[in-house]
Amino acid sequence: MNLLFRLLWVMLRARFGARHTPVIAPAVLKFRVWLTDQDMFLHMTNSRYLSFSDLGRVDLFSRSGLRKVLKANGWKTEIYGQSMTINRMLKAPKPFSLETQVQGWDDEFLVLGQRFLRNAKNHAGVVTLLAIKDKTGAPIPPQKALDQIETGIQSPQLSLPLADLIESAKRSRAPENQ
Repeated sequence: MNLLFRLLWVMLRARFGARHTPVIAPAVLKFRVWLTDQDMFLHMTNSRYLSFSDLGRVDLFSRSGLRKVLKANGWKTEIYGQSMTINRMLKAPKPFSLETQVQGWDDEFLVLGQRFLRNAKNHAGVVTLLAIKDKTGAPIPPQKALDQIETGIQSPQLSLPLADLIESAKRSRAPENQ
């Protein structure tokens, strides 16, 4: 329930706050670990990292204009893969920053990277592969959506691990694997 209030805060901030440009720049949100975010070991639960990642995506999509593009065209995003790494656990009542950034894209997937930072130290990271789909479920190249925000924008070079993650997702969804 406590993420509901955070979601409302993120949505209000996106509605009345500054526009996020360019779309490939990092977007930063500040949060605090609450007691209700912790597990019995007194650190933030694993699932909470992914919940906060959702909030980061809502913020980036709303403030960059991508949400409006998706809505105007009747497109939806689907998560096709996600990877999480925890380096150091976050504990209450400590503040942290969530940095969300478009890492790049190919003809099928938009790759988002997120870092959970405290005192400039990376505590955790989440990488998300998103596909954009039209009303019928047909794929939309991310370039098509991003061109409606920033004409001529080009994908940053994807690192080898991110390119491997994309290829792994494509292989796992190939017709012979279904």
